[in-house]
Amino acid sequence: MAKWDNMLTIVWLLRSRKSITASEMAEKLETSVRTIYRYIDSLCASGVPIVSESGHEGGYYLLESFREAPLFFELDELKSMFHAASFAQGLNYPYETELNKALDKIQHRLNGKQQDYIERHTSGFDVISAQNESVAFLLQQVEKAVAESRTLDVFYDKRRGAGPDKRRIDPYALIYKENNWYIIAYCHLRQALRTFRIDRVTFLTPTEHFFKRPREFSVREYVDRQWYQRWRALEMREPTVNVHLQGNTEMVDYLCHYFNHCLMERNDYEAYFKISAERVSNMLPEFLVSFGKCIQVLEPESLRIAMAEVANGLEKYYRLNELH
Repeated sequence: MAKWDNMLTIVWLLRSRKSITASEMAEKLETSVRTIYRYIDSLCASGVPIVSESGHEGGYYLLESFREAPLFFELDELKSMFHAASFAQGLNYPYETELNKALDKIQHRLNGKQQDYIERHTSGFDVISAQNESVAFLLQQVEKAVAESRTLDVFYDKRRGAGPDKRRIDPYALIYKENNWYIIAYCHLRQALRTFRIDRVTFLTPTEHFFKRPREFSVREYVDRQWYQRWRALEMREPTVNVHLQGNTEMVDYLCHYFNHCLMERNDYEAYFKISAERVSNMLPEFLVSFGKCIQVLEPESLRIAMAEVANGLEKYYRLNELH
């Protein structure tokens, strides 16, 4: 067994009886008494209140006040949880109160070294966004409906100010993408899956009806398909330019993923895209120059010229601002 698995087993042994000796624990774990001593020292250093009592009926036991499950986290694991909590709190996470309670419980179990480490690694880390309490409340209701497979009646302001439409939906999933929360749901009115922005839901009521989400439904596949179709539709409404790029397989993979909605054809070292003329003129030259010699633009010639101008501009800038 791994070290942390053994240490967790020791704690459960201690929780299951008033006291236990090191030799008894060594027998249970099929290891040496010396190893048990090292595990006990590590557990105490992690904040687990283990008491040693000598004598004929002595042994190890946990303090009565130790009721909750112990924490077995390395320092970077603790840091990652507090950082992740910052993201959740900055994005209107619906259970922020409960999250803060959980973090408080964790902090109360930390020793001095852990407390100092977390303080140093969180004091300069924050996620700042517009807080919207009404959105957080709606998210909480939707999350509960998703978990319970409960149908919802919602008023949805699709056109922003044109007046909300009443919809009955079966919420399959709640997702966060591109700075917004969305509900993926079966719409009874449209009789198809639809995506609803949570900040456009003006009113929500749980019903007494329940639904069964299809087993084959995949949130990731649905979202990828919808966003692909959305960007393709945007590109189709604008004049497009054929863009032919070449590079190593890894770089071509990255560009195909980045411009997946524009991809027409590819092989290991080349890819063909149809990209809006506006993006090719205004964004693409600087973006592609950032890849240096890792990629080569084969067409259009106008894009190659635009990239050369960007590169020349950078050269002039750095030559004029040489350090002396």
